[in-house]
Amino acid sequence: MTRVHIELQRVQTWLLAVPRLRAMVGANALLGETVRVALPRLARETGRPWTLAPSVETYPAADPNDPLKAHDDPTADAKEGILARDGGHFEAQFASGAGAFADAAAQLLRNSAPGLRFRISIDGAPLAKSEVHLSTELPVLAPCEWTGRGLASAIVEQGDERPAVSLDVAHRHEAAKRTEDGTAADLASLLVETTKLKKLGRPQELKELVGNGYLALIHADGNGVGSGAGKTDSERARFFHQSRVLLRRAVQKAIDAHCPDNEQAPLIPLMLGGDDLLLVCRAEIALPFVVTLCEALASLQTDDDGFKLTLGVGVVFAKHTIPIHRLHEVAEQLASSAKRRFRAFKDAGEKSRSVVDWAVYSTAWVDDPEEVRRRDWLRGNGNDARVLSQRPVDVLGQGLDSLQGLVRGAGQLTRAPRSQLRYLVDQLPHGRALSELAFAELSKESKSALEEAGVEKPWRRTSSNGAWLTALLDLVEIAEIARLGRSVEGTHAEKEAAHV
Repeated sequence: MTRVHIELQRVQTWLLAVPRLRAMVGANALLGETVRVALPRLARETGRPWTLAPSVETYPAADPNDPLKAHDDPTADAKEGILARDGGHFEAQFASGAGAFADAAAQLLRNSAPGLRFRISIDGAPLAKSEVHLSTELPVLAPCEWTGRGLASAIVEQGDERPAVSLDVAHRHEAAKRTEDGTAADLASLLVETTKLKKLGRPQELKELVGNGYLALIHADGNGVGSGAGKTDSERARFFHQSRVLLRRAVQKAIDAHCPDNEQAPLIPLMLGGDDLLLVCRAEIALPFVVTLCEALASLQTDDDGFKLTLGVGVVFAKHTIPIHRLHEVAEQLASSAKRRFRAFKDAGEKSRSVVDWAVYSTAWVDDPEEVRRRDWLRGNGNDARVLSQRPVDVLGQGLDSLQGLVRGAGQLTRAPRSQLRYLVDQLPHGRALSELAFAELSKESKSALEEAGVEKPWRRTSSNGAWLTALLDLVEIAEIARLGRSVEGTHAEKEAAHV
C-alpha cells in the first residue's frame, strides 16, 4: 500500500491575496471545497488508473457533540482509504496507481486554486519542490480591476459595481455566492450555518462591516498541538479530530454570544482549520470575543484530559483601509508573541492556558509591533526600569494581568472622564513621580472608576528588584477601542452632555 500526502502551504497568504471581503470568504470556500470534497471525490473515482486501499487501523467515529458531525467522520473516511482531509492536509492510501493520482491531484489544485502553493509526497518522499500555478492569462489588455494582476476576463456583480476581473477573482466570487446560499462545503461556511450568522445580513466589504469604526483581525492557533498528537496513525487521527471538534464547539458558542438576533453580522470567519482560526470583526467585539472563545474552550475540557487545547491569539486593530495582508502579518507576529509566553509556562512546569497579544494602530500604516514596543513601552533603567504594558497576557483570569480582567475593568471606566484617563496614561512614560502625581490629582469620579476596575495604585513591581509594571495603558486602551474612528462624534456627544 502507498500513501499520497498533500500539504497546502502559505494558505492564509493565498486567502488574502484579493483584498475584498467577499473574495476572501469565497477563497476559503473554494479551498475547503477542493480539499474536503474535490480531492476525495477524485480519489474515489472508478475507471481511473488508481485504487484506494482501506485502512486497517481504528479511526475515531463522528463526535455526537460536534456541530459538524455530519461532515467529519474519520471512521467512514478511513474505510475508503481517505486518511485526512482537514487542516490544510489531504492524505489517502492506495493499493495501486498512487503516482497517477498524485499527478491528477496536482492538476486539480492548479485548476481549482490557481496561485496556491502545495507539496505532494508519496510515502514521505516529495515528488517535487513546492508547487505553484501561474496564471496563463496574458495581461496585454485591461488588467483585473481588483488586483491589477491578470487579464480582465469576467464581469462580477457586487452591489452597484460591475468590475472586470481575472478568472482567479471570478472563481473566488462565485464561491462566495455558495457561502451565502448555504451550499459551500468548507468548515467555516458549514459552521456558520449552525450559528446566528446564518440569518444575519453579511457585509460585502470591510467598510460595510465596520462602518465608522475600526477593523479587528483575529488570528488564533493551537498551542503545542504537535506535542500531544501521539505516534500511531489512529492516535494522531483521534487527537486531531478531538482538537478540531473542540475548537468548532468553542467558536460556535463565541459567535452566538457576540452576534445579534437580527440586523448585520458584526464578524466574519475567514478561515477555520484544524486548530486555527482567522476572523475579521468590528473592533469593539474582538477582545470580548477572544475571552468568550477561550472560556468556552476551557469549559469543554478538564485537567484530567491529558493534553489540553489552548490558543495563542494575536489581534490587530486598525483602519479598514490598511492592506489586509499587512494586518495579517502583524496578527501572526502577535500570535507568535503569545505562543512564546505559552512555551515559557510549559518550560516552567505551569498549567497550560490560552494567551493573547494585541496591538492598536490609529495611523495610516501598521509598523512592526516589536519596534513600536521597544520604542514606546520600555523606560528607565536599573532600579527604575519601567514597562508600560503587560502584554502578552493570559486570556482568562480575574485580575488586571489577564485579558478577561482587563475587559471587565475597562467596562468600569465608562463613568470616568476620558480626558483625565488619557492624560494619566500620557504621564506614564515620563516617570513614576509624574504619573503618581497625575494619579493622585484625579477627580473622585475617576478614582472611584479605577478602583472598581481594580487599580489602587499606578505601578506594581514584578519582584523585589524587578521592573515596575502598570496595567493602566492596557486598561485605558481597551476602554477606548470602541471609540476608534468615532472621535468626532464622541467629542460632539460629550460637549452636548456637558452643556445639558
